[in-house]
Amino acid sequence: MDSELAFFKLKAKEICNESFERWLYANTDIESALGENDYLDLISLDYQKQSSLYEATKILETHFSLAKYYDWYIRRLLEHIINRSNKAQFHIAECYELYCDGFDFLDNLGLGYGLGLTCPDDYNESIEDYYPEIIKEAEKVLGWLNDAKIVITGHTGDYQGIEYDDRRTDEEKEPCSGQ
Repeated sequence: MDSELAFFKLKAKEICNESFERWLYANTDIESALGENDYLDLISLDYQKQSSLYEATKILETHFSLAKYYDWYIRRLLEHIINRSNKAQFHIAECYELYCDGFDFLDNLGLGYGLGLTCPDDYNESIEDYYPEIIKEAEKVLGWLNDAKIVITGHTGDYQGIEYDDRRTDEEKEPCSGQ
């Protein structure tokens, strides 16, 4: 696993303390990539503490592109929804969280599907209600990323500080039929 992927997995909470610590000590190029001070800060963390992953993320964020991270993360999220992974319910609900964080292009997935799982009502109690229609919506968003209709450019560090270029037409922003 390269340094960038390790950071992405760390930020996405897809790697545990022990795995990250093993990777850190096994990766001989990380010191030259980070510089001596940040490397020493990273290896001096107590990885027995849960807070160490948060602290490691803060150190590494200055070395990697948050725009690339969010692009990677959203693509993975969409693939999990499309492939209906065993954690699909989490990933659908995460679309709502990302929408609330400023990813307005996830409005149809976030509000149309994710909110229903976050705050279920009598009509939307399970993901069964969303398939197969949600696949079309997830594929549409993935297509925007692939075709550079949505280009994530960065993050200001503020709440809802996501920055992206939106090159979609008004028609493309409409929900897929069936939602």
